Amino acid sequence: MRIVVDTNVLMGGLINPVKASGRVINLWQAGKVEVLISSALREEYLHTFARMRFGEAEAVKRRESALKRLLAGANTTLVEPEFRLQVIREDHSDNRLIECAVSGGADYIVSQDRHLLRVGQYDGIRILTAHHFLMLEHPGCGE
Repeated sequence: MRIVVDTNVLMGGLINPVKASGRVINLWQAGKVEVLISSALREEYLHTFARMRFGEAEAVKRRESALKRLLAGANTTLVEPEFRLQVIREDHSDNRLIECAVSGGADYIVSQDRHLLRVGQYDGIRILTAHHFLMLEHPGCGE
């Protein structure tokens, strides 16, 4: 199964691994999903992470190590879209997720973003919250 993980899910999952976003990140870490990223999405991850360096130093270091392992993992695939989409007009950066998903043949985009969730599906790719993705595809992940 190929998915694109929105920055809000990644960061939320790194901060709180027991919530739905964290369980999606655990699936990524365990190699149970293939996560597609583009250069633009990777840069967004890193830029956002740089802004969320809060909490105890050990917690920040742990999140940073986890992020580096995820980005370098065997089940993380870099795709480079050769086109631009204008599906979401309210927030153009959301279109980068859809471009990545289409280019990589994703099954899902996992996001907490209301603009993306309102689209619901694009080119056969379902857009779901972390909670709904887990309920549908990984019901054994617990609540």
